[in-house]
Amino acid sequence: MGISADPPLHPTAQKLVDTVIEMLQTTSYNNIKSENVLARSGITRGPLYHHFADFDDLIQTAQIQLYRKFVLDVTTQLLKVIEASNDLASVRRELNNFIIARSQNISYNVLRQRVGIIHNAASMPTLSEKLNNSQETLTQEWMKAYQICLDKGWADPAMDARCVAILMQSSFIGRVLDGMSNVHMEVDEWIKVLIRLFDTFFFGGVSTNK
Repeated sequence: MGISADPPLHPTAQKLVDTVIEMLQTTSYNNIKSENVLARSGITRGPLYHHFADFDDLIQTAQIQLYRKFVLDVTTQLLKVIEASNDLASVRRELNNFIIARSQNISYNVLRQRVGIIHNAASMPTLSEKLNNSQETLTQEWMKAYQICLDKGWADPAMDARCVAILMQSSFIGRVLDGMSNVHMEVDEWIKVLIRLFDTFFFGGVSTNK
């Protein structure tokens, strides 16, 4: 099952969404106001309410796009690596390189945004409903990756694919918890833990650590 793409937005609507996403790089959701979005985008109030039910609908649409992009970046690379070769050593090497690059370069602000979306969905039924399909599709992508590894004889067949998919998705936002503490873990140690998770479930539990 692939990522089911949402229908593309009208260019004006997408410009409004892109403006919100750009503003989120430096501003929290609660501090983004409609007048600021309109001024920055150069779009008037009429088109905003033509394309979106209200301003909250615009903000939630931006949140969903951010959420999907964050996870899709991970699953796309994961599937690309494990589908490319039947040579386990080379697949593990490529995936380890991806984990290292991702862990070293990921922005804490991006991670915090994703956690914020999950938190908001718990208290906003409309956002939760919009997020449901995206979240299930993304979980299915992780399950697909796990099944490929099973078919190639690499993965641990004793584990439930959905549970593994949820665990792996959770691991990619784990550093947000670290960011909330006064004492922080070493990134290199975190990378070792992520690699061990992949080894345990996707590659039969064989460790790459020396």
